[in-house]
Amino acid sequence: MNYTDLDLVILKTLISEKKYALEFAAECEAKLFGSDVWIFANGVINYLKIYKELPTLRVLTEKTNNSKQIEYITALWNKLESINYDYKEYKHDLEKLKKRYAEKQILQAKDVLNKVEEDKIDLQKSVQDLQKTVQNIKSIEQNKAYDKKTLKEAIHHFTEEYKAKQKNPNLDRGISTGMSFLDYATDGGVRSSELFIICGESGGGKSLYLNNIGINIWRQDNTIDQESDFKKGYNVLYFSLEMPFNDCFNRVLANLANVPSKNIKNAKLTKEESLKVSKALKFIKNYPHEFEIVDVPRGATISSIENIYKEAKSRYNPDIVIIDYLGIMEADREDLDKEDWLKLEKISEKVHEFARVNTVGVITAMQLNRSKAKEVEEKIGLHRLARSNGVARNANVVIQIESRPQEQSYPDSYYWIIKNRNGMQGKGKMLKSYSCAKLIDCPIELDAENNIKDIDDISDEVEFIDFESTEQNSEE
Repeated sequence: MNYTDLDLVILKTLISEKKYALEFAAECEAKLFGSDVWIFANGVINYLKIYKELPTLRVLTEKTNNSKQIEYITALWNKLESINYDYKEYKHDLEKLKKRYAEKQILQAKDVLNKVEEDKIDLQKSVQDLQKTVQNIKSIEQNKAYDKKTLKEAIHHFTEEYKAKQKNPNLDRGISTGMSFLDYATDGGVRSSELFIICGESGGGKSLYLNNIGINIWRQDNTIDQESDFKKGYNVLYFSLEMPFNDCFNRVLANLANVPSKNIKNAKLTKEESLKVSKALKFIKNYPHEFEIVDVPRGATISSIENIYKEAKSRYNPDIVIIDYLGIMEADREDLDKEDWLKLEKISEKVHEFARVNTVGVITAMQLNRSKAKEVEEKIGLHRLARSNGVARNANVVIQIESRPQEQSYPDSYYWIIKNRNGMQGKGKMLKSYSCAKLIDCPIELDAENNIKDIDDISDEVEFIDFESTEQNSEE
């Protein structure tokens, strides 16, 4: 009997991982599997649909008196039990299974058309076969697009999740961004399948924010003084569409070591700075989580980014994807003839779909239109997105960076959460050093009634260095 690895890992999930098994049974059919395992898969799926529980070997074998079938089911079950599988890969592998099925249907359709051309098949029957093939493929795509559950069906899932959260309050919290107000407002930070967009004027610091959020997510509470005993961190896949790889790397290194990036670039580090850079390099080498920078050309499409993401996923599991930035991506071929503002909307829509389908958090940025308003309140809000406000509809969270005349001369930087689908809006504050490509959080404080104190009241308590330099890097 021949088994494919793809069939086996999905079947392993269906007999071992209840959450995914029930989702599969509700959305998919045994026809997705290869012919060698179809009978087994069909039995498992039917049991899941009826009893809403994982099957056992006994319940699968007791439904038949055929000794050969019992032998087949038992042998395959034992094979599955010996497989070690990372269930984080399940949804990715499920998409591969669906794609394989669709490709098989297309090949069958081609075969039908070839027979029609050769007058070897009845035309009416061939049309019926083609219609059936198209419907099969559409059913797979529909299952991919919709999560279908009645309220009654959702009760059990809700109860299990609620109990799990009671035992572990941090279970469903987002990944911390290192920006305390943003983490507070979003109940932890960025979650899988969410899209965060940072908005700012040209030269306003969008890339600086993206870079710092990426570093914060990657290293969390770990410091460059550590060589081992690392706390929890995350894998980051960083797409740079504007800045070359070497500049990105220098920026990360400057941030970690807290030294001017131009001194790294020009190889003019002081003795003290060299020591800091050495520590940062050692930290990067020993740290168990990945921060991968992909230098892609301007005009990259979401399709090309997704292909790179899938390749990266085969080597490690990116927890967060950062795209620097949305405004210089190119639309897919089918959207090229659209107006610029509509192109941007379509790109953001597909980026959000990428996050949702791949169950990965995505953070990107876009440029605001210029404003003649003098008051801060008039400068802040979704209206600054102009005709591209459709972009905001696709985002879970939209953050706007406040821009002031000669912004780089200020030691602080304000950001406003102007859209938050599942939480509060408001103002946060960072301290900045352009020379070190670094942002430092001004942590929030709560009063006796658990309301946030004015962020400006605590800025003086935050220690930071290197506010003397007003020189901004040539890149944003």
